[in-house]
Amino acid sequence: MKKILFVLALGLTGSLAAQARDAVAQMTFRVTDDFGNVVTNAPVSVSTFKKWIPGDGFGRDEHAHVDGVTDTNGTVTLKIPSKTGDVRYSVFAAGTYFDKTLKMKVCGMDYYKDRGGSVLFKNNVDRKWQPWNPTVDLVVKRVLNPVPMYAQFLERSDTMFSAYNTPVGYDLMKGDWVSPYGKGEISDFIFSLDCQLGEVTRDQIQYFDATMHLTFSNEGDGIQEYEAKPRQGSVLRLPRFAPDTGYKPEWAQKAFEHKDASNYGYNENQNYIYRVRTKKDDEGCIVSALYGKIQGPISFSVLNFGAKFGMKYYLNPTPNDRNLEFDLKQNLFKNLPSREEVQEP
Repeated sequence: MKKILFVLALGLTGSLAAQARDAVAQMTFRVTDDFGNVVTNAPVSVSTFKKWIPGDGFGRDEHAHVDGVTDTNGTVTLKIPSKTGDVRYSVFAAGTYFDKTLKMKVCGMDYYKDRGGSVLFKNNVDRKWQPWNPTVDLVVKRVLNPVPMYAQFLERSDTMFSAYNTPVGYDLMKGDWVSPYGKGEISDFIFSLDCQLGEVTRDQIQYFDATMHLTFSNEGDGIQEYEAKPRQGSVLRLPRFAPDTGYKPEWAQKAFEHKDASNYGYNENQNYIYRVRTKKDDEGCIVSALYGKIQGPISFSVLNFGAKFGMKYYLNPTPNDRNLEFDLKQNLFKNLPSREEVQEP
């Protein structure tokens, strides 16, 4: 028994000694809001890999965390030992990353949480990760004016595309394909999947070459791309307001599945802002339009039993209101299946 205790104590001592030898990363964070104002008492957290814990499957990683709050200058300096030099940072308290509450209150004001980002330090000099104490600027977005919207998550694994090589309208307010493919009435988006089918393998993989086209019903309608990483930065991922210019009347994306290669044409950083139901006066000036956003890519795939389609979209129903800040508690779609509910503003 004494021998076992001695071995355990030796292992614990070795583990602590190893942790003590880990090089230290130090970073200074400067936090402002999206109007350039310094944010005092903002909770900033850094984390890094600590150890691997055996268990079911592949086990799990344990991470170390260090927290702090910004001073009156909006800055805080944090220091953390790191085995790998890979340090993540965020503007919300440690342990609340997966908290469903996406807002935080700082000095009486509401802000959206910010997932921050990461730094991979590569040089270790005298047990200090270099560069030593870099300054990272973080911008947190205020909660200003969330509004009711039509918001729906069409998951590619669940949503069927209605026809090949045929224009099919989608009604954003009805949340459905336009007749005869669904109960929609107005073709806000007009999709056409130009598709050439190849063979189907023994594993039921459908080979294909396809292009998804998107057009619109009205002059002045259109779409523009906006790049933003889904797991970094503010949970209010896209701009607070839709721009009033820059909309393109057409969009297309290619995809293919071949024997030796495949490409589905999109990446997770793609997002979009759009304008629909545009009306113009006799001089060609816009007098009315609806604005919205697509958070994440427009995705599709061709299977041996049909095509799948996916997008997560938001539509502000108030004419000429370019506000894209969605109130999660006021989705104008009622009784959506849980898989179609939108979980971000």
